[in-house]
Formats: sequence, structure tokens, C-alpha cells
Amino acid sequence: MVTAIMTEVGGNNVFHKIYPRIVQTVTTILLMWPAYSTAADWKIVPNLSLLETYTDNVTLAERGNEKSDFITQINPGISLSGTGARLKVNVNYTMQNLFYANESNQNRTLHQLTARENAELIKNFFFLDSSASISQQNISLLGPLTTNNENITNNRTNVKTYSISPYIRHNFSNFASTQARYTHNAVYTDVGGLSTSQSDSVLLSLTSGSAFRKLGWGLNYSKQKIDGLGTSIGGLNTSVENEQYTGNLRYRVSSKFSLTGTSGYQKFSYTSTTGKSAGSFWTAGFIWTPAERTNITANTGKAFFGTTYTLTASHRTRRSAWSLSANQNITTARDQFLIPATTDTANFLNQLWTSNIPDPVMRQQTVDAFIRDNGLSASIFDPINFLTNRFFLQKRLQATVALSGAKNTLVLSIFNSLSEPQTSGDANSILFGTNNLALNSTTKQIGGNALWSWKVSPRTSANIGAVYIKSNILATGNEDETKTFRIGLTQQIRTKLNGALNFRHVERTSNQNIGEYRENAIIASLNMRF
Repeated sequence: MVTAIMTEVGGNNVFHKIYPRIVQTVTTILLMWPAYSTAADWKIVPNLSLLETYTDNVTLAERGNEKSDFITQINPGISLSGTGARLKVNVNYTMQNLFYANESNQNRTLHQLTARENAELIKNFFFLDSSASISQQNISLLGPLTTNNENITNNRTNVKTYSISPYIRHNFSNFASTQARYTHNAVYTDVGGLSTSQSDSVLLSLTSGSAFRKLGWGLNYSKQKIDGLGTSIGGLNTSVENEQYTGNLRYRVSSKFSLTGTSGYQKFSYTSTTGKSAGSFWTAGFIWTPAERTNITANTGKAFFGTTYTLTASHRTRRSAWSLSANQNITTARDQFLIPATTDTANFLNQLWTSNIPDPVMRQQTVDAFIRDNGLSASIFDPINFLTNRFFLQKRLQATVALSGAKNTLVLSIFNSLSEPQTSGDANSILFGTNNLALNSTTKQIGGNALWSWKVSPRTSANIGAVYIKSNILATGNEDETKTFRIGLTQQIRTKLNGALNFRHVERTSNQNIGEYRENAIIASLNMRF
């Protein structure tokens, strides 16, 4: 498995540059490993999925140009989890092998990896966080859009990330605590213009301790340098820096309600299309925790780019989980690949079943099976995170609810996203050509997702799902709608063997009368755990 991953990643020249750094870090961890691994509870679960798909439009071509095909998949994988007092590790890897009956020249192997580690290397002082991922993502909103790797399009690419973050933390009795953190991360793809970008950042913070019961305070300084994010075309330098000074206050009105405020200064080194890339900022808001399972955090204020706001709210009952988020800030595509802004599917479902399935191992198995059987992605629901080298101002609203009964589970999610470019679209010319105005324009996306799973019997469940995404690119006037409908049946054949049969219908329409397509697919699968 490791050899296969190395072969896939090694095809990108950037790997040879980051390889020594990875080896050095991994070696350090392994030298310290015996002190923590013996105290952790480890679980390794190999798995194998066999799938056979028939599709009447394997390339998602326009009407009249459809090609049907049978696709065989043999996908071995493994999950590794370790939980201890000073170590937490979670790794999931799948090798996806695709074989086409007609388009055999498209046979290929893809890798999916999510790995995360948190370690306390020196008790109460030195810590290490790290993560890595390999996934496949859509390149542009204008091309065929798909959430699977079965369809043959030129609009998907590998996205690989890793992050290493050592930090120290020290408490000055009950007066204050301090943290000094260094983070190095990288994002690279198979698309030449966004082949790699690497970031180094430092964070220094001083936060009040328990001695300040009524009025808490904090001081923060951060600086980030990103190499390879763009080109020198249009004023976007190869290296971009982001520096920020922040002070914050928290006044505790009661044990459940606090008022918050922040003030500071932020500076980006890019040349902004609006003429603004630096300035002071402030926010005011509150934190309200009316019950143990309910939390609401909200603030609003002003920054150099205009109004800024953040809202996060969550509520959980014995049979439901609710989530609401809204924010407006400056971000990049690489940041979204490294730190997804959407609701994590596994964590959200884990919250839903916390009361009904107290045992964490059994609950995780239930979550994994539900995600697999219903074809869910890593995030509950996403706008299309297309590739771009731009910095952009993103306004986003998302709401998700999951309801669980004795035999029924319902998951609903909606989002509204607006992205306004802050740097010249010429930075994307390497990616898509200088004439592609779509990447220079404000982009709107709205969508909704609904999934209903019904447990027909102790061993049989049925599921119905629908996804709707509408995107609007202002520069070109493109308004596209993508609708996906899915219905399936899952049967537990044995304790560790499940079978499933699913039907998928995808339809895309456009006001430009180009790029429209329709697909019907039938997928039969066997999923085995060992």
C-alpha cells in the first residue's frame, strides 16, 4: 500500500522537494513512538470493495455523443485508529482501481487518503499536530461536474495536501497561558499552474487564565508566507504574506452567556483588484451556551474588505443534530483544501448517534457503514471548490439537520455561497488560459441535499437521495444547474459483508445550451471488512 502511494505521489516533482522534510518529521515521530504507542488503544480494519457499474454516458458528453460502458472496481483499503492519553491517530486509505470494458485505455489507479495525528510529546509542554490527504476534485465550474471518479472527464485532478505543526504551550499558574506554534503545509495537484504551493507560518498567543473569571483577554500575532501560490502576472507575486495582530476581550455576563470583542490589524502583500489589502479591523459579538448540547457563537464588525461576520450554532438532542454557520472572510482554494469549511460528515453523524450508541467503536462503525452505503462524501454538502490561484472574499451560509428514528434517518443540508475575487484573474492563466473570464468573475452557488435511509429489516435498508447545485458565473453569464438523484438497497449478507444495489441519475442544464448532459447508472457492490 505504501509503495502504491509513493508511486502516485512521486510522479509530481514537488514530492522530491518535500520528501526530505517528511522523512525528517516521520523519523522524529518514530523515535518517540514507543513512549506513546504502547499506551494507546489501536485498531486496524482492512476492507475490500468490489463494484460493477453500468453507465449510459461514461464521459458525461452532450446529447448525441453519449458512450455507454461497464466499469469494474477493485478497491482495497485500510483504516487505522489509535487513542491514548497522549496520542490520537486516525488514518483511512483506499486504493481505487478502475477497469473499463470499452474505454480500456482509461484504466487507472487512484488513491484516497485522510490521515490525522495529535500527540503530546512532552507532557503539558510540547505537542505535534499533523495531517495528510489525497483526493480527487473538480477543476472548473464550466466543465462536467461529478463527485465520483468513474466518469471520464478532463475536469478532475488529484489534490494532495500535508500539514505539520509542532507547538509549545505553557501555563503561568492561573494567570495566563502562552502558545508558540509553527506550521508548514503544502497543497499540490496534477494541474501545472497550481502544481504546488507551500506555506510557513508562526502563531504566538497569550491568553488569560482562571484568575480572570469575569473579564478574559488574549493577545495574538501570526504571520504566514505562501510560496508558489501565483505568478508575477497581474500583480500577484510568487510569494504572498499575511500578517495579523489581534487583541480580544471576553466579558462573562453569566455562566452561560458572554460578550466578546476583538480588534487588530491585518495586512496581505498581494495587489488587490479593489485597491485594499490591509487595514485595521474590529468585531463585537457573544457566546451563548444555554444548555450542555447547545452552543451559539456570533460576531460582526468591520475589516479592510468591508463588513465581516461569523455565526456558528449547534444543537443536539437524543435523536437529532442541528448545525448553522455563516461567515464572510478572505480565503483561498488551498486553505479550503487544507481546512475544509464545511460540516464533516463523520463528525456530524457521530454527534447524531452519541446518545443512542454510547460505545465509540460501535458508533464509528455505524457512521462508516452509513457513509459507505449511502454514497456520502467527506463533507455533508459542498459548493464546488474549483481550482484557482486567486484570493477571494467568500460569503457563505450553510444549514444542516439530521434526524434519527428507530428505523429512519433523514439528513438535510442547504448552502448559499458567493465568491468575489480580490486578486487579478491573470494568476489563473497558467491553469486555464488568459481568455477564460469565468475565473476572473464573481461566482454564486446555491444548493440543497436530502437523504432518507429506511431500515426495512434488521439486515436490509433502503435509501433515497437528491442533490441540487446551481452556479452562476457573472462574467460569462453562465447559469448551470446540476441535479442528482439516487436510490438504493443495502443488504447485510454476513456480519462483515454487505451488498448494495444503487441507481443514479444525473442531469445538467445550462442557459448557454452547451455543456448539458444526462447520465443513468446502475451500481452493484460488495463491501467486506476483515
